[in-house]
Amino acid sequence: MGAVQSLAKYFDIPISLRYVQLPPAQPVNKKHPWTIGEVGDFIAAMDKLLYRSIAASIVQSGLSVSDLLSLTYEDIKEEFEKGTAPICLILTRKKTGVNFITFLGSWSVKLLKDYLSHEKLDNETPIYNVSSRAVHAYFHQTAQKFADHIKGRNPYSPHSLRAAFRTFLSDHKVDPLYIEFWMGHALPEQQGAYINKSIESWRQTYKEQAEPWLTPPQNKDTII
Repeated sequence: MGAVQSLAKYFDIPISLRYVQLPPAQPVNKKHPWTIGEVGDFIAAMDKLLYRSIAASIVQSGLSVSDLLSLTYEDIKEEFEKGTAPICLILTRKKTGVNFITFLGSWSVKLLKDYLSHEKLDNETPIYNVSSRAVHAYFHQTAQKFADHIKGRNPYSPHSLRAAFRTFLSDHKVDPLYIEFWMGHALPEQQGAYINKSIESWRQTYKEQAEPWLTPPQNKDTII
């Protein structure tokens, strides 16, 4: 209707929508209001190790699907093979080019080990050799177990878990600058200097201030 009105306006023909019964607009991108316990149940309902690992990695790292699927084995190899946890990820966002670091907590590392035990990887091999489209489709399939009928975009999408990362940490009063940094958001120069810390210092901060709130209660025994 907008296109028709624009064309009519070009020819100076007024068109009124007064008697046109337009369908209601769909919500832009409604996300499910997760609790960390629900996240654990959602992931437990997945029947494939690949997607369990992807989902846990998103909620514990705050990574977008595109950045997560860009990870290669070389990005985690040293700490993964040493058994270090949380695993530090030193990354550059594909979308913005922003340099940042984040972490995979012990729970997501455990699921990653379960998944990789069936895989053979060299340094340049993607950890998750799957398309973004396939990830979204599988999340939608799993969401059907949690909702009677989903209209429009999937509220249980991978992005909803990335949003949950921010919500869980904000609810527990984690420094907003830390959250933005871990999510790979650009920070003003003066604020970026404020968060200049060593990797080990960041790891300890994540372990103390973030990991407990990003681990479902039914999986607390995985925290090292």
